[in-house]
This record gives sequence, structure tokens and C-alpha cells, in this order.
Amino acid sequence: MKIAHPFRYEEELHNYHQKDAFVAVLPTGIATKSVLLEALASVLAFPAYFGSNWDALFDCLRDFSWMSEHDIVLIHPELPMLPESDLKIYLRLLRDSVLDWRPEEAHHFDVVFAKSEEETVERLLCDGW
Repeated sequence: MKIAHPFRYEEELHNYHQKDAFVAVLPTGIATKSVLLEALASVLAFPAYFGSNWDALFDCLRDFSWMSEHDIVLIHPELPMLPESDLKIYLRLLRDSVLDWRPEEAHHFDVVFAKSEEETVERLLCDGW
């Protein structure tokens, strides 16, 4: 059974643009959790208090009070090359943070992956359910 997830999958990411949104593009070649967290803190302009762990990442992805834009978009040109256990945690954390935002809140968070990664992302999110 395929479970729908709140991510978007696009064929063309290099020209992706969303009017009036803060669009952050995750760098390619990320191979460790620490590099991933550092890259996210950089591209999403996390505050200095970011704790560089999964809980702190979720907290920041559910806050964005430092952003003036309503719409925040995080683009993944490729999946991080993390060990599968960490990649599952990361994808579930992204899913949960996207689903946790409500329409009446100050921000809206979108996560975009390359269309070619859709099957892998969906499989990893469904593993263990």
C-alpha cells in the first residue's frame, strides 16, 4: 500500500522558483549527519542557538520566526548519502514537520525532491510501517 506523503517531486529543480518564497537548496554530496545538519543550518539561516541534533532540527523546522517570508521551500537536488537509518530519521522528521504546520500559522513549509528520488523516498518512509 502506498502512503501519500507531503513532499513535492519535480523534474526540473535547477530552475525551481516560487514567487515570494524563501527557497533553500541543499548542497549535493552530503554523506554524514553532521554535514547535513550544518548544511541545513546554513541554507535555512538557522539562528545561532541551533543545537545540531535531530530534536533541534525539528524545532527549527517548526519555527522559522527569523524568516520574513511566509513560504519556506527546501529543495533536495539529491538525497543525502547517509546511512539508511539516519536517512529514514531525516525523512520522517521532514515529513512530520511539514505535516505539523497549520494554514493559519505564520509560515508554510514545503520540501521538494527530484522526481527521480520519489520511489526511494516513499520506500524509506514506508519501511517499518
